[in-house]
Amino acid sequence: MYAVTKAIDACIGVIRKVESLTVPKKLSPNPTKIMSVAKSSTNQIKKKITNSNYFLCITSSVGEVAKMQVKKITVEDLGSTFCCAKEYPPSTDWIKYLPDAREWLKANLGTCIEGYHLLDGDNVVGLVYWARSENALMPFIVEPGVACIYCSELLSRYKHKGNGRLMMDYVKSDLKQQGFKGILVPATDLEVYMFYKDFQKQGFKIIKEHPPIKVMYYPLKKENIEVSIVDLKYEPSTDKVEVTLFRNFMCPVNASMYHMIKEVAERFGDKVKIVELDATLETVRKFGTTDPLISGKMKFWGPVSEKTVESAIQEEVDKKSKKRE
Repeated sequence: MYAVTKAIDACIGVIRKVESLTVPKKLSPNPTKIMSVAKSSTNQIKKKITNSNYFLCITSSVGEVAKMQVKKITVEDLGSTFCCAKEYPPSTDWIKYLPDAREWLKANLGTCIEGYHLLDGDNVVGLVYWARSENALMPFIVEPGVACIYCSELLSRYKHKGNGRLMMDYVKSDLKQQGFKGILVPATDLEVYMFYKDFQKQGFKIIKEHPPIKVMYYPLKKENIEVSIVDLKYEPSTDKVEVTLFRNFMCPVNASMYHMIKEVAERFGDKVKIVELDATLETVRKFGTTDPLISGKMKFWGPVSEKTVESAIQEEVDKKSKKRE
């Protein structure tokens, strides 16, 4: 009964922080009724804690409580960022570049990246990393006052249990309170990464197509927003095949691809020119991408194999050779 009393009492005042709610496994005299009251009270708590860094959720199982919280990240949380790295395929070297991504996040936190973490106790189990539209490193020009999500991840064992919705509900509520017009998401067709159907379940709608991206939007204070796509417009060198790399380390996978593509390109010797650029708001607006380019073309997207990169570069080398003949 302590947990129920605590929940009801909390609804009366303005709640700054909810740390825990414990419901005994043996409830008396009517467990079902008590849990119903607890759930009802918790729904009221959710409405009261929009100013808090934490958000509480009770599971559907009678007598069990999930101590789930959503927290805005700060520099003190850098050591727990990119929880998705715990589930990287063992066949990849992505985890090796986790320090690079954390260093990038540290340098850019509060400007072109911000974030939220979903915690189960002290463990980070989900994330949402985003930026204000004015600072977002995306190939879109979005009107000011829109939150642009880079990525949203949830550890496998926490999926299909309402945790993703819990996290996104808090994000929506907090961003709305901050005055944002809405939330934009560059979703994909890939079920394993930013899958557009997952965002549709959260109320997002497709407003533009920019293959392989589906630009989706969720209104908070404005039903429709202005979004224009920055077309790819990079002009590479003409004397050699150019491999253009942007230092976009907002994810360990990005950092891994950057170094792998550079190593593959170096094997071609003087047949290839490697150009390295910082991923900044200026460069993404100027060139329309922060993804790797081969002779100014986006020949692949996302994590790919060395063989794929080598084949893409070789194809351009062969074209150069034929033109010289």
